[in-house]
Amino acid sequence: MTNSPPDGPERDSLFGSVGATATRLQSQYLGEKGERLQAQARGILAELRRRAGQPIEQDPLSLEKTLMVLTPALNENSLGRTDAPSRSESAAFHALSLFALHMQSATHPMHQRGTSFASACGRLYAMSESASLKPRFDALLLARSSRSRLSHTRSMITLLRGSGLGFDYAQFANDLRSLDSAERRPGVLLRWGRDFAMGRFSADSSTSS
Repeated sequence: MTNSPPDGPERDSLFGSVGATATRLQSQYLGEKGERLQAQARGILAELRRRAGQPIEQDPLSLEKTLMVLTPALNENSLGRTDAPSRSESAAFHALSLFALHMQSATHPMHQRGTSFASACGRLYAMSESASLKPRFDALLLARSSRSRLSHTRSMITLLRGSGLGFDYAQFANDLRSLDSAERRPGVLLRWGRDFAMGRFSADSSTSS
């Protein structure tokens, strides 16, 4: 179980830290900042990618590596104070490791501000001919454990990567932290269901117009 620091500044710290870090890494990875930084970003993302979808506790170096990559750093309200990671630390780890998976072999940005994870999945469903995609997303919403939910999320992000669809990893990090709270989880999952449906309809509308 993760310990939960207070809300308020914590939310802004996680959102801002993950968003800025994803923006910086993808800009470097895509070669916008020169070859030296591109090579550096490739190494960082390859290291993060190896941990995508895994529990943070599984590798004792996971938290250290995540905190070293985050710029700006998480503020004190977001950091853990016990032997367990805080919810913000865990959310940052999972968001960045899944972002690294998403960016593998990417030729354009996968961190796209303003597009939610579930909305991107809905767009993918509208574009896809696979009958299994919606049941796979539904299985994510109905998952009974965080490990199962992360496994389904990793699978969906792999599919999004294959179709070149991105989403907002800062918002995603906030959602992952809320999913770690029994009180907030139902609201996030309800919103993800709504975003999936509306993402599908918005994709249909853009295709027909």
